[in-house]
Amino acid sequence: MKKLLITLGFISAILATILAVTPLSNLAIFPIIAGFICGIVIVFLSKKEKQKPKTIQYIFLLVIISLSITIYKGVFTTLEVGDTEQLEERDEENLEDSKEILEGLDIDEDL
Repeated sequence: MKKLLITLGFISAILATILAVTPLSNLAIFPIIAGFICGIVIVFLSKKEKQKPKTIQYIFLLVIISLSITIYKGVFTTLEVGDTEQLEERDEENLEDSKEILEGLDIDEDL
């Protein structure tokens, strides 16, 4: 049971770290939570067995690094919104072009 949790903790912590440095950093939250939960369970299991494995520290270290990177990206990354006036003008031009095309069509009403 403990080895399974250690493996899951490492996999989720590494996945969280990888996702945190990519543009998909918002998805890193789920592996961060999974790695943290696995680490907490391993801590409780280790206390029962009176062991202090280094793996717990590595899992928590990776989780903290990925959480820090994710929070940093969330705070300092701003979305750039384009010029809305240009978009509105383009929409109006497209609407006018569509009206002209529809007016130019010969619709046969004898159906």
